[in-house]
Amino acid sequence: MVKSMTGYSRLRREEAGFALSVGVKATNHRFLDVQVRVPAELEPLEGVLRGIIKDRITRGHVEVTVSLERTGPSELEIDQGLLEAYAAACRKLAREYGFSAPDPVALLRIPGILAAGNGEVPVAEMNRIREVLEGVTVETLEQLNEMRAREGGALERDLRNRLGRLQELASDVAKLSDRVTPLYHGRLESRLRDMLTSVEVDPARLAQEVAYLASHSDITEELTRFRSHLDQAARLLEESSEVGKKLDFLLQEMNREANTVLSKTTDVPEVGLEIARQAIEMKAEIEKLREQAQNIE
Repeated sequence: MVKSMTGYSRLRREEAGFALSVGVKATNHRFLDVQVRVPAELEPLEGVLRGIIKDRITRGHVEVTVSLERTGPSELEIDQGLLEAYAAACRKLAREYGFSAPDPVALLRIPGILAAGNGEVPVAEMNRIREVLEGVTVETLEQLNEMRAREGGALERDLRNRLGRLQELASDVAKLSDRVTPLYHGRLESRLRDMLTSVEVDPARLAQEVAYLASHSDITEELTRFRSHLDQAARLLEESSEVGKKLDFLLQEMNREANTVLSKTTDVPEVGLEIARQAIEMKAEIEKLREQAQNIE
C-alpha cells in the first residue's frame, strides 16, 4: 500500500488536573527524520515518543509538538532570596531618599519572584501523564497515517497509469526493433550491388555482415530488463514499507535502459527516429514517476 509522506494531525486529551495536546506534521525527506518538541518537565518522555513514531512511520521529516496545560489548582512558590534582595533595596531607598515602604503586590509582580511549583513532576503524576501521552500520540499518528494513505491512493493511481504507459511504449519499441534486421539487409545489399555491379553478392556472406551490424543495434536485452523492472515496480506498489526508496532505485535502472535504447538505434534512420521518439517519451514518463516517488514513504 502506498502512503504519501505529507500530512498533519492534532489531538487534545483532557484529564483530571491536566490537558495534553499532540500535533504531528509530516513532510518529504529521504530518510526518517524525527523532531520532537516537549515542555521541559516532560523531557524524560521524549525517548518514548520517538519509539512510538519509529514503529509507525518509516520515512519522512516528522515534527511532533506536545503541550501540557495544568487545569487544576497549583501552588505558587516565592523566590525568597530574590524577594529579600528587592525588599532590602527598597528599604534602603526609603531611608536615604524618603521613598515609601515597598508595596508587596508590586514586589510580587517582579519577573522571577513567583513560580508555579519547582518544575518537577511527581513520579505518580508523571506515570499518569506518560500513559495518557502514549495513547494520544498513537491516536494522532493513526489519524496522520489515514490521511497519508488517502493521499497515497491518489499517488498510486497516477503511478499505475504511468507504468501502464511505459508498458505500451516498450511494446511499441519492440515492434519497431523487429524491423531493424531486414532494413540492414536491404541497405547493405543495395550498397554492395552498387559497388560491385559485375560481382554476384554471396547471400551467406551478406547474412553474416547483416547479423554483425544488427547485433550492435539489438535492444532485446534492454527491453527485457526494462519490462522486468516494470513488473517489479507494479508488485512493489502492493508492499507497505519503503516503497518510495525501492521504486526510486527501479526507476534509475529503467532510465539507464531507456538511455541505451536511445543510443543503439541511431544507425537505422528508417525506424531509429521513431524508436528515439518513443525512448524520449519513456524517459519523460520515468522522470515524472521519480518526482512522484519523492512523495512516497
